[in-house]
Amino acid sequence: MTEVLDGIKVFVTRPEQQAEALCESIQNLGGTAIRFPVIEITPCRNQQAAKTVLDNIPQYDIGIFISRNAVNWTVKLLAEKTSILDKLTLIAIGTATAKTLEQILSAEVITNSGANSEALLELEALSEKDVRGKKIIIFRGEGGREYLATTLRKRGATVDYVEVYRRDCPQYDKDVVAKLWSSNSPDVVIVTSNKGLENLFSLLNDEQRNILLGKQLLVMGERMLDFSNGFGFTRPPILAEESSDEGILSTIVKWAASK
Repeated sequence: MTEVLDGIKVFVTRPEQQAEALCESIQNLGGTAIRFPVIEITPCRNQQAAKTVLDNIPQYDIGIFISRNAVNWTVKLLAEKTSILDKLTLIAIGTATAKTLEQILSAEVITNSGANSEALLELEALSEKDVRGKKIIIFRGEGGREYLATTLRKRGATVDYVEVYRRDCPQYDKDVVAKLWSSNSPDVVIVTSNKGLENLFSLLNDEQRNILLGKQLLVMGERMLDFSNGFGFTRPPILAEESSDEGILSTIVKWAASK
């Protein structure tokens, strides 16, 4: 079992802070993890504005966390005032985000295994009868999707955002990228967001993009699957069972066994 990924090179594009556990798991199974973050998580541009919104948390009934980054950066901004979240009904997209919330706040968190807004909206806690008249705050990065808030407003809720971080495209020396692709050309490439896939293409030259299009791409969620189909990969992208490390790893193992 320990060598089920023997000889398999996996390109991991998750942000640096979130990639380590997955990379270790890949290597523990005999694979080679190639770290290449395509999104850099940085503080929000206007931290004072975010702190002002956070000071008004007691007026809300429900708090929705979009990602682990949303959890971690909210906690950083709150510093010693995380107890302000205690009276919120806490909801998280995906099990990994929920676990992070539970560990940090020692609180009960509502979630499901889905990794996107569409899946989250299937929760009974976000049904029209449960949110009508409620005030909801969404913790997210700058410039996120509007679908979740738009749908909740249609269901009768008042919805606000607090944007606690931003996603930037990292910069790499061209020689570093060239060496990485020539000496460690991967078998499977993990990309966890549409923005990440766009950034990856922007960081490669034409020759490197052509190499990428011949690799096996692994993505998160049906929405990203549809998005990736427009890039011209020669193999159909595969969908992770879940967005968690366990779900991604299980998908890679099954893909390797089917080769």
